[in-house]
Amino acid sequence: MEREELRSLVSMAFEEPTLFSATVGENVLMGAEAAGEPELRRALAVAQADGFVDRLPEGTATQVGEQGLSLSGGQRQRLALARAVVGRPRFLILDDPLSALDVHTEARVEAALREVLKETTALVVAHRPSTVMLADRVALLSGGRITAVGTHQELLRGSAEYAWLMSGEGNDNR
Repeated sequence: MEREELRSLVSMAFEEPTLFSATVGENVLMGAEAAGEPELRRALAVAQADGFVDRLPEGTATQVGEQGLSLSGGQRQRLALARAVVGRPRFLILDDPLSALDVHTEARVEAALREVLKETTALVVAHRPSTVMLADRVALLSGGRITAVGTHQELLRGSAEYAWLMSGEGNDNR
């Protein structure tokens, strides 16, 4: 299968993921009609969902139920992230998609996402410093306006507000 065949234009993952009353595999492959088992397994690995999915009663054939309520918040977020990356989109929008993950799982997902981001453009909305550091360029929003733009290091040095937010005192560090 040609790589460009799989590539979609835009894909998204949100803090509050939407899952459908379908199997794990159907939820992840939704919108990526050309994707098959290899792409499904890759996406689950990127999202660090392969381990818990393999432990489900029927693996990727397990029904997740409406909104995936049988899964934890972090598991739902990881399946939604897998769905976002399965088609190798050109543009990826991530709205705090790792907020429900423990720090160890988050670190593994971020490492895998760094590889995905080498071949895609992403807009990442984040509160955690570790997630912000995925970005090549950071835009600080304050009072509904962009007040600073630069690399993480540039903003740490040049923006007192950004440095304060990244210190953990200025956010809830969900």
